[in-house]
Amino acid sequence: MYILNDVIKTLEEIAPPYLAESWDNVGLMIGTRKQKIDRILCALDLNEQVLDEAIEKEAQCIVTHHPFIFKPLYCIDFDTPKGSIIQKAICHDIAVYAMHTNYDIAEGGINDILCQKLAIGHTQVLHISHSEKLYKVAVYVPEESYEQIRDIIIEKDMCNIGQYKGCTFTLEGEGTFVPLQGSIPYLGTVNCLQKVNERKIEFMIHPKDMKKMLQAIKEVHPYEEMAYDVYTLNNMNKTSGIGRYGELEQETTLDDLIMKLKQMLNISHVRVTNTENKRIKRVAVCSGSGSSFIKRASEVADVYITSDIKFHEAQEASALGLTVIDIGHYVSENIAMAYITSELNSRLKGMHAMSSAVNCEAIHIK
Repeated sequence: MYILNDVIKTLEEIAPPYLAESWDNVGLMIGTRKQKIDRILCALDLNEQVLDEAIEKEAQCIVTHHPFIFKPLYCIDFDTPKGSIIQKAICHDIAVYAMHTNYDIAEGGINDILCQKLAIGHTQVLHISHSEKLYKVAVYVPEESYEQIRDIIIEKDMCNIGQYKGCTFTLEGEGTFVPLQGSIPYLGTVNCLQKVNERKIEFMIHPKDMKKMLQAIKEVHPYEEMAYDVYTLNNMNKTSGIGRYGELEQETTLDDLIMKLKQMLNISHVRVTNTENKRIKRVAVCSGSGSSFIKRASEVADVYITSDIKFHEAQEASALGLTVIDIGHYVSENIAMAYITSELNSRLKGMHAMSSAVNCEAIHIK
């Protein structure tokens, strides 16, 4: 049994709230962080059917992609559809949490899932919305502790260099120190110079991960006072944002790509601009409504997979020579619900997370 705050911390590791767009509303919609939780239902949206499913399955929390409360509420009228859902959720002690554009943007989020499904490699961010300075940390450790501390750094550091994880650099050297009166040295004698074979381990890190990483190292570092340096990197920034683009493992045709999309997403149709069956290698994707990035996609891709394309936006794509495949808003995002479910079950041992069986798509083609 967990409390909701434990669940929220895990969700924020998957999709940090600071990544969300400024206009968005993410996080806890309904509930208290002190609530006890052992069953979670994950759904694209919260509606009456999803709430009834949560009640039936005895879930104490619903995790959605789209925020149930998006625009400000000036009253909660139980006789309205939204007010009725709020009343029912509170009466059944069901918390509601949303991870929206932060999950679109996050590494491993919806857009990365789409790229993984389509075997799009060497991916980059389509539209950059965030940029943060990275740091380099240098930790000095005695030779006998080197392997243990380096393994901790590789395990816990989430700062990749391109497509490479666990990047460190090591230098060998000699450290000196004189333990003063009152110290409890790991090596040496008070007031006597001590020489030690040491290694300097260097690695990059995100600012948000700095405190936890240093604490993890200090817990196993043998020295009473751990020596380390922190540098701001001016030549590297961590960028994040909406959408992805990259290259297919193998060049294909438009018709074959559409067929693969239909099979992968279990859909019967898509909407397409520029239907010429050309060869395709570079593909851009954007979950949800991605029409704002048509021009950018035309600069980096042969085909752009997104949803909610309107008439004039389709004309713009055609004029730019870009083929757009509109797979539908619901389809482009609902694919990620199973991944959130899997992550919660993996990270919170003993938790029972479930994907909703309710189809929240508003428009159906028969």
